[in-house]
Amino acid sequence: MKKLLCLMALVSGVLGAAEFRIEGNNMDYDEGWRKGVGGGTGGSILYAPTKGLKATGAYAIPTAGKYVVWVHGDTHNEGWRKAQIKINGVPVGKFGDDKIKGFTKPTFYWKKMLLPLEVKTDGEVVKVEVVSLSSNARFDSIVLSSTPDFTPVGKTDAEIEEIAEELESGE
Repeated sequence: MKKLLCLMALVSGVLGAAEFRIEGNNMDYDEGWRKGVGGGTGGSILYAPTKGLKATGAYAIPTAGKYVVWVHGDTHNEGWRKAQIKINGVPVGKFGDDKIKGFTKPTFYWKKMLLPLEVKTDGEVVKVEVVSLSSNARFDSIVLSSTPDFTPVGKTDAEIEEIAEELESGE
């Protein structure tokens, strides 16, 4: 079944670089996930009132390459609200209620995942899964970047929205 999913392209200023954004609220998610007001980047944040809930999506990535994976979530600086992202069944990192010095609570922030994503062919479909590892895990969006030193920090919501484009899922 094909469906339209929002995968937003971000400008990096580097020739040949590619950045894509996946909004959590546009993924397929278990009935238990709840939509919160505002996600910090223009969409609604998802939060899981219980452990073990999943949000999933399949996305055709237009350009082959190695992508750094960033996740946008929020923290209450308490260290227990957590979620994990898997791509093609492989865990690439955990995110959530990290303790960040100098941040107020709650605070939205970007976290770079430990493992990169390798896209071997143009148009390859990748399967993304976010799993709540605790109750109250929160999740907003994911950015994939082919630029190793790219960081989504510093991009305004207006800049991100201005360059958004919709791509069709390869599912």
